[in-house]
Amino acid sequence: MFRALSSRRIAVAAAGAALISMTAACGGSSTNDAICAEAAWSKIFTDYSTAATAGAGDLGKFNDATAKLAADLKALADTADGDLAAALTDLSTSFGSFKIDPNDPAAAATAAGTFGTKIQEASNKLVAACS
Repeated sequence: MFRALSSRRIAVAAAGAALISMTAACGGSSTNDAICAEAAWSKIFTDYSTAATAGAGDLGKFNDATAKLAADLKALADTADGDLAAALTDLSTSFGSFKIDPNDPAAAATAAGTFGTKIQEASNKLVAACS
């Protein structure tokens, strides 16, 4: 029970952190105005947050939601240029590498810390690209 609870907390925290870190992104002008102004990433993160939170009790579903987010971000990055494409690719790579192993909650906790740092760095790049 403790392992599942710890892993669920990590999953929900990761989903929440991702959504919160992105709420301030994209709000200016750049060569990628359409992506930044329309916040094309917003629906991607809303869908992810919903799926990841719902899948917090089933880490396989949580990991699937995270993999889908990475793929969606990569697809969005492929439509962008320059710094925005690089920032979205960094986010995609970070989410793509984040997996929670239900059999190793200690490793999941460590991964969540590293993941949070990577997401914050990529989010800062995204904000700068859309400023």
